[in-house]
Amino acid sequence: MKPFHSIQIASMRAVEADHKRIRSILKDWVTDSLLTFPSIDLLKLLIWNCRGAGHKTFKCNLVEILRSHKPEILILMETKLAFSKMGNFFNHLGFTASTIVDPIGKVGGIWILWDTNHVNVRASSFGPQVIHATIHKEDYEEWVLAVVYASPNPLLRENFWNELKEVANSMEKPWLVAKDFNDYGNQSERRSYSTNQSSTKPQKFLERINNCKLLDLGSSGPRMTWTNNRQGLANTMETLDRALCNEDWRTMFPEASVKVLPRTYSDYSSLVIYTQGMHSLNPINRPFKFEAAWMSHPDLSHIIFSS
Repeated sequence: MKPFHSIQIASMRAVEADHKRIRSILKDWVTDSLLTFPSIDLLKLLIWNCRGAGHKTFKCNLVEILRSHKPEILILMETKLAFSKMGNFFNHLGFTASTIVDPIGKVGGIWILWDTNHVNVRASSFGPQVIHATIHKEDYEEWVLAVVYASPNPLLRENFWNELKEVANSMEKPWLVAKDFNDYGNQSERRSYSTNQSSTKPQKFLERINNCKLLDLGSSGPRMTWTNNRQGLANTMETLDRALCNEDWRTMFPEASVKVLPRTYSDYSSLVIYTQGMHSLNPINRPFKFEAAWMSHPDLSHIIFSS
């Protein structure tokens, strides 16, 4: 399906309480008229290794997750069927554009879908382990998203990291790299009664992250993102899913956060990535922050007295 590009104009929002505090700090009396500033739009990405997208239970679970979190970008992996069989379903959900790597047989599959009323996505490279795409939203600088489904095969996963390092060395834009790395970062990210646990595996994973100059955004919610679904002593749980970014992306979105959702249907948790933090910026309940730089702005007095 060919992507369609759209433009959205940021809304304007009154922040009366903040401006009264500014006036108090500046010790100047001005009129009580409201000033308006553009709001900072919130962009949400939902990423899920769903382990099969054709089942009725998956559809029911996905609809509930979308209703609760309302992401503008939806990313599914290990879909195990061709997108052509699901296109109408996603159109009805509001995701009218897509970039697809279909599975080979019933193995793999990465789908990126988005709501063209809020954001545009332009894919630049495709592969079974990663899709790179440029994200465009009005009033934002463009940034690059890498959707990762790293192979459980160590050799293929090694190739993925070598290629990702090459991308990192030439990356000139803010860069977000997210989802299923099939690796964990330390022993606390693995819970298993098995004695076959390598102490070098987490260290190697962290070295790969450092070689790509990436930062871990961390997360809230359940710590373990995957389970083998076995019972008792045979059960293993690991943190295989995360969101990483380069310094430019972190600078662009300093309040970005990641929430791990409880597992439903799949043996993997889904992730919700918020570019501006988990809570919308409501002027009534958001904390007020006075920026010292405001005092040096040459038009500060004019802005306040003209309100």
